[in-house]
Amino acid sequence: MKGIQTITGLLLATLLPIKAELQVIGSGYGRTGTDTLRESLTALGYKTYHMKEILFGKLHQDVVDWKTIIETNCNDVELLKGIFERGEWTAAVIHTERTSAEKWYESASNSILIGSTMFPFNIMNKVIPFWIDHRLMVESLWSMIIGKLVRRSDAGWPDVYKKELMTAYDANNVKVREIVPSERLLIQDHSKGWESLATFLGKDVPDIPYPHSNTKKEFIWLFRKYTVIGVAVVSLLIIAIGFLFNILFGGGKKTKSE
Repeated sequence: MKGIQTITGLLLATLLPIKAELQVIGSGYGRTGTDTLRESLTALGYKTYHMKEILFGKLHQDVVDWKTIIETNCNDVELLKGIFERGEWTAAVIHTERTSAEKWYESASNSILIGSTMFPFNIMNKVIPFWIDHRLMVESLWSMIIGKLVRRSDAGWPDVYKKELMTAYDANNVKVREIVPSERLLIQDHSKGWESLATFLGKDVPDIPYPHSNTKKEFIWLFRKYTVIGVAVVSLLIIAIGFLFNILFGGGKKTKSE
């Protein structure tokens, strides 16, 4: 985790032992434009650290570390306030949010909340070490957010926890405003483009369009891509098993002649 300059997730980031100056913290929940923020910060010259880096880079140890952090005291509000008040963190905080908890839940419940329950992830997170630990880490995260132990295998997930999830989402938006000094906080409205973000960070406005990434369409495309890969892998495994079975139990048979 060396060389990190930005990180998404205020409530998690503050306890991570990073050996580099942390310049920007993204404090919004997933599905509030955090990946658009990641791309924007990258365009402004920052080295970013987002869930995409963990997933696409298969950063297994990071997943294990996050699970440990989540299950200790990263939700300690007084600790977070103390860190800022003592000036131990000089990072700017950029917060992203949707227009309502209902809008957030509508997006999250069709993407990040159900991802691991869909094929092929529902198989991968039972047999592949990285995905097993990723599932456990994410379940720990939602358990911390809701305030009780939850599993994605729970009957009715995630709708049975809709009220708790929406309440936690609203509470996070309030908590960020309470914890972070106003001069170090930007509530970023992606619809307004570069101006507020670049000004807040003291950067020149890039001569490129403001990004808009990880949309619902892109998320669906990604799942379709992995579904195709999953079907191909399962098909190859079935063929391989059949071929091996034939060699072991079928190839040695001989026709009995008179």
